[in-house]
Amino acid sequence: MTTRFRIGIAAVTVMMSLALLACSDSSFGKDKKDNKPVDVAVKEIAAALKKGEKDKAKQLAEAAAKNLEDIPGMMHLFKTRKMEGLGVGTTPLANPAKDGIEVMIRDLARDVPGGIAKLAPALEEMGYHIAAMGELSNAAVGKAQIGGAKKTKKAWTEYSEEMRTLGIAFSKAAAGKGGQEIKIAAGK
Repeated sequence: MTTRFRIGIAAVTVMMSLALLACSDSSFGKDKKDNKPVDVAVKEIAAALKKGEKDKAKQLAEAAAKNLEDIPGMMHLFKTRKMEGLGVGTTPLANPAKDGIEVMIRDLARDVPGGIAKLAPALEEMGYHIAAMGELSNAAVGKAQIGGAKKTKKAWTEYSEEMRTLGIAFSKAAAGKGGQEIKIAAGK
């Protein structure tokens, strides 16, 4: 795979994420009783994925997908913690402007700062959150509104599966604490 092709793939992925953020809202579980908010469901799915419990993650995603009104509605979780996103890891970062999945991935794809090993556990958790959102999105295809005239079920399924796979790969790169590996995984 050539560098030009990889850069193109990365650019398309970032553009898709931005498009999803632009049309997202936080309507998940707000109008129905006894539903978990999307962030809680994503964290539970992520915990199952981290333990290697793929079947449990799939079951959790299927249950949560029943309450998801539209798939882009959960993409607000990529925003910064300040904007009701998941943020990077459990503990908020010192710089709130950098404490978002989308921002962190974009920055790490460009350059990995020194001392990344300290941030590795938070990045690993973030990768599992990305994978969990892919799992939930995949489970919701066919049950929730997809959003946008150009987004087909097939395209969403492929995008969701890729998000899950790349999220887990990013987590593994972060767990290894290697700056170059993290940069490569973030670029994908």
